[in-house]
Amino acid sequence: MSNQTINFDTNPPVAASEYNNLIEMAMPGYSAMHTMVKAILKRRLPENAHLLIVGAGGGTEILRLSQGNPQWKILGVDPSSNMLAIAQQKIDQNSLSPRVSLFNGYVQDLPLTPLFDAATSILVMHFLPDDGSKLTFLQNIAQRLNSSATLFVVDVFGNKDTAEMEERISFVAAYRQEMGMPYEKHLEMMKPFNHGVHPVSEAREEELLQQAGFGNIMRFYTGLWVSGWIATKI
Repeated sequence: MSNQTINFDTNPPVAASEYNNLIEMAMPGYSAMHTMVKAILKRRLPENAHLLIVGAGGGTEILRLSQGNPQWKILGVDPSSNMLAIAQQKIDQNSLSPRVSLFNGYVQDLPLTPLFDAATSILVMHFLPDDGSKLTFLQNIAQRLNSSATLFVVDVFGNKDTAEMEERISFVAAYRQEMGMPYEKHLEMMKPFNHGVHPVSEAREEELLQQAGFGNIMRFYTGLWVSGWIATKI
C-alpha cells in the first residue's frame, strides 16, 4: 500500500497559511457542505457525543462542529504539524480547549478506545491510491467508531483521463474564476492532481464504504467534482 504523496508540511498543494482562504474560493459549496454535516449530526447525535475529525488541520470543521452542541467533545487528527498549528490558534481564540483536542499523526495511530459517535473525513481520502490504502483508511476509522456511528466522507470523484473528468475540471476552473480566483492560481492548484489525487467513481466509493463495514450509504452533497457520502457503521 502507498502512503500519501502530498504532505502538507513538506509537499503541500497549497501553503498552510493560504489553505483556509483558498478552499472557500476553490471548492463549490464548501461552506454549505459543512452546514449540512453539522445539521445532520445535530439531528442524529446525543448532547454528549464524541466526534472524530480526520484531517482536521486548518480547524474549519472544528469551529463549525463545535457550534453544533456545546457539550460535544471533538478530537482532530492530522499528520501536518503546520496545519494543526493553525487549528490550535482557532481553538485558543474561541476558548474551545476544554472540549477539543488535537492529535498529530494518522488515524491508525490513534488508540482503539475510547470509541467515537461520529467521524468526518473531508477532502482526505482522495489523496490515497486505491491499492488497498483507501480501504485500510476506512477500516481504521470504523475500528474507532461505536456501532451505528455516523461517518461523512467527502472526496473528489470520477475517473481520470476521461472526457467527463476533463469537462468537470473545466467547470471547476470557470467556477473559480467566477469566485475571483486568477486562472494562474487555479493552474497552480491543479498541479498535484495528476500525481497526488486519486479519485474513484461514485460506485467504487460506495463499494469501499461497504467493504469497510458501513451501510445506509447516501450521497448528501455534490460540488461539481467533489461529492459527499453519509454512512452508518454496521
